[in-house]
Amino acid sequence: MNIVNAFKTLIMHVIIGVSHTLVIIGSSLVFDNFILGNWINAIIITICVGISNTILWPILTKFLMKFMVVTFGVGALIINSAIFYLITVFIPGVSASSLESFIIPLAMAIATTILSNIAKIDYYDRYTQRIANYVKKEKPKEKIFPGLIILEIDGLSVDVLKEALDKDIMPTIKKWIESNSHTLKKWETDLSSQTGASQAGILHGNNEDIVAYRWVEKDNNNKIMVSGKLSHAPIIEKRISNGNGLLCDKGTSITNMFTGDSANPVLTSSRFKLFINSYTPSLNVVFLDAYSFQRVFILFLWEIIIELKSQLMHRIKNIQPRLRRTILYATIRAGANVLLREMATETLIGDMSKGEINVAYASYVGYDEVAHHSGVRDDDVWNVLKQIDLEFNRLQKAEKICDRHYEFVVLSDHGQGNGQTFKQRYGITLANYVRRLLPDDMKIYDKHTYISNHFRDAYIPENKQIGTLLDKVDDIKNSDFFSDKVENLKDKMPDFITTERIEDFRKRYRSDLDYITKHDSQEQTTKKAKDSTLIVLGSGNLGLIYLTQWNRRLYYEEIVSLFPNLIPGLVKHQGIGFILVDSFTNGPMIIGQDGIYYLNNDKIVGKNPLENFGENAAMHLKRHNTFKHMPDILVNSFYNPENEEICAFEELIGSHGGLGGSQTRPFILYPSDWKDPEELIGAKSIYDFLKDALNNLKNS
Repeated sequence: MNIVNAFKTLIMHVIIGVSHTLVIIGSSLVFDNFILGNWINAIIITICVGISNTILWPILTKFLMKFMVVTFGVGALIINSAIFYLITVFIPGVSASSLESFIIPLAMAIATTILSNIAKIDYYDRYTQRIANYVKKEKPKEKIFPGLIILEIDGLSVDVLKEALDKDIMPTIKKWIESNSHTLKKWETDLSSQTGASQAGILHGNNEDIVAYRWVEKDNNNKIMVSGKLSHAPIIEKRISNGNGLLCDKGTSITNMFTGDSANPVLTSSRFKLFINSYTPSLNVVFLDAYSFQRVFILFLWEIIIELKSQLMHRIKNIQPRLRRTILYATIRAGANVLLREMATETLIGDMSKGEINVAYASYVGYDEVAHHSGVRDDDVWNVLKQIDLEFNRLQKAEKICDRHYEFVVLSDHGQGNGQTFKQRYGITLANYVRRLLPDDMKIYDKHTYISNHFRDAYIPENKQIGTLLDKVDDIKNSDFFSDKVENLKDKMPDFITTERIEDFRKRYRSDLDYITKHDSQEQTTKKAKDSTLIVLGSGNLGLIYLTQWNRRLYYEEIVSLFPNLIPGLVKHQGIGFILVDSFTNGPMIIGQDGIYYLNNDKIVGKNPLENFGENAAMHLKRHNTFKHMPDILVNSFYNPENEEICAFEELIGSHGGLGGSQTRPFILYPSDWKDPEELIGAKSIYDFLKDALNNLKNS
């Protein structure tokens, strides 16, 4: 059998050599600046390239590996081009410019890739063995307890996973389940249902005060914090970490937002710095031969073509909902779904082969990126999931040749919901709609605009009397703002809430719900909308409204008195499911179009606004209300349980961040011989489960 395989390999090398020769001859006919001379020179170039890649590449990479890594592979392509150019220099009658020296090696690599696929030769098996041989030379390994490899499929709900399994799109995972080696279980996210909060909880056991993917810090000059921003992720991790993260004991973090206290983070936002400071030896395995990164680059270019084809087909078929996607997005998609995917897998193979890590956590972000722009069940996503499953198969094969045993866990950090965006449905952004409900003459920052990562500084004096409010309301708690007698409140209210205004409200409305249902909000013009003292952010179908004239969160009673059109106008909009505000008399209030849920005492007046948002919705919102930097008003879009639709307050078809549907229903797939964790609610429950599993493995 080995003789047969060796013969097949020899034949394949001959065929590839012939194809390379033909590519070189064809290039001489296409490119004016590439002079080949006698066609025999094409054979000579092919042979020299093969010899150089076998002998010269390992020597060059020994000295230039850091250059290749910190340039994200561009350096590898440059070195390939330089080798080809030098070969042409030393062959009489042959000459090539730098452009041809770059393009022709890529064309040769494309020919190799196509022929390998036609012949069904598994390049990855050979390269996996190459990685194993490379890392084993570095340091011998001792036999110790089994390690743990945790693979995250970013944004994949348990519902879509089950559809993929039914379609036989993910055969590796399906085999694990059907063979009873692994158990599939749904878990429930916190609020907000997005990567920042979920990975913080899973990797650090703490996602306190992560309000959304992005939020405003009023007491920090209205700075907008963004979970995944390279300059903000380190700040957030410092706030949540206690040093006992999931990866603190010889763990590695790969393509994640946070490190889990790993001492070896690879392409992780909270420790990532461009160029020299981004280098880590773990990435060396991506560039072990001349063809490896060429192949990745070819797959990158092919993914761009796939995306451009998808854009065309979406237009031809008039698929709705649909976003306008550009060539720039195509490169982002290719980066997420090819570059990061391949780097994550090969880095994991290297770490597993070396055998020194106890635990690794790697994120595969391609599905989340594509589903955001194409839809959670669009044809685009099935191929993405198929490719991710192939990576898992590679890892499973690699584990079998490792000296140390590793167990696999696959999970997602959240799901996604689908639907037209708020702007697509109603022709206006949430921010502009909110501005219509506010006074037309509100000013913001002297017309400064949003730049970089925060709003420009502005000096707007705080109403000092609001700051004394808490000291005045001890004896009016748990009272309806509209039903109390004015005489009992005269000494309790801040000065800007005049008794005349209260009397006027109470002549018209009997209760909070009466105000919500009967107040006819008057919309203002939008000619000065850009001047409003307002910041509105979207985090999927979660909206955050900050009134920045005050450097702390306003209470419900203050918002009613200052901006009486705002709350009724919001909850009566058909695109909004409910809002969360904090009352100084009643605590957190969930307000919908037809009812109010007082979270502190579980009192519901009218129709329950959380009826369709899950049995734990009130618990999540009550916890969320305690977070620092909460907006004055937290907005959640509508949710249609019949078709699972939500609507994002940012321009994304597939979205997540709030409550409603599959966005809060991720999954975890774990070895069946582990103890059943029972109900898993919140990201910290995943952290606790995996921490216990690690301890059990160490004691096994």
